[in-house]
Amino acid sequence: MKRITGAVAILAASTTLASAGGIDRSGQFLRPLFEEGGESGSYVEFSFGSVSATVKPDILSVDPVQSHQPYSFAFKQSLSDKLSLALILDQPFGANVDYRPALPLGSATIETQALTGVLRYKFSDNFSVHGGLRLQTIGGEIGTVVSGVPSLLNADSDVGIGGLVGVAYERPDIALRVALTYNSEIDQDLTGIEVSPLPATISPSAFTVTTPASLNLEFQTGIAQDTLLFGSVRYVEWEGFNLTTSGAGNYVNFREDTTTYSLGVGRRFTENWSGAVTLGYESAGIRPTNTLLSPTTGITSIGVGATYTQGNTKVTGGITYARLGDQSGFLGPAPINFQDNKAIGAGIRVGFNF
Repeated sequence: MKRITGAVAILAASTTLASAGGIDRSGQFLRPLFEEGGESGSYVEFSFGSVSATVKPDILSVDPVQSHQPYSFAFKQSLSDKLSLALILDQPFGANVDYRPALPLGSATIETQALTGVLRYKFSDNFSVHGGLRLQTIGGEIGTVVSGVPSLLNADSDVGIGGLVGVAYERPDIALRVALTYNSEIDQDLTGIEVSPLPATISPSAFTVTTPASLNLEFQTGIAQDTLLFGSVRYVEWEGFNLTTSGAGNYVNFREDTTTYSLGVGRRFTENWSGAVTLGYESAGIRPTNTLLSPTTGITSIGVGATYTQGNTKVTGGITYARLGDQSGFLGPAPINFQDNKAIGAGIRVGFNF
């Protein structure tokens, strides 16, 4: 049943799609930490995907949400029978929206990079604990109207440091695993420039952004021969997340926490092939939005994936279709509505144990 988890992983990554919880993207899950290595206890994987959304504002002739291409790398090494180490590189948060030319200063590109190092210690075949550090950077550009003044902000951060800690329970005989992980918030000190055309000014800017703390629950269990039930719950403390400078003021201010769910079934069909189907859900949040950085709210998704295993190599592909919830807001005094929104995400991952 362990071969089924390849399709599970790529589906979990693509289900988050473009707008799960604030500007959440990777989900910060730790599945590679539990992968089995080969003779030397080593495992490595590379993944790449593409996410494309269609979002329809009723008073603008633009589709503001831009496609993005997430990627990740993970390496896991068994250090002893009880101790193992994993390194995971991903992009936990991000946004790509562009309302131009309908709104000359209506765009945002936010990117993060994170390197997570985590150790796992097994007390027995059933119980283990894990913990580590996350190094993260954030940067990008936002153009919008702040306090009635058109403003363009371009800034990048230093390396922020956060922590994570968790516990897992396993029963290998039925492929059962339940893992709970707490990810701390990370303070990021950014420097850059703010540009305003009214009047024409260019000013240096220094400020702090705190990316949110989160709690991840990941689980799987065998329910029949060669059949696996799996899923996750992710809670993120988005309420209070803001981007506020000493110049123009408040560019972004999220008002509520989010919880995202996924549930799926995987099955091995042959010695080489396995597949999975997964459902994803996040409830709709506050309407209207106070930031056009998030022009949708809530998500319902379905995905399918397959894994081919040959020797020490696993190749996994998956695709997810999502309905993104309606949202509304204001362009100055004018109301704006976003309806009939959808997204498609696809990805591929190659893993080796050696």
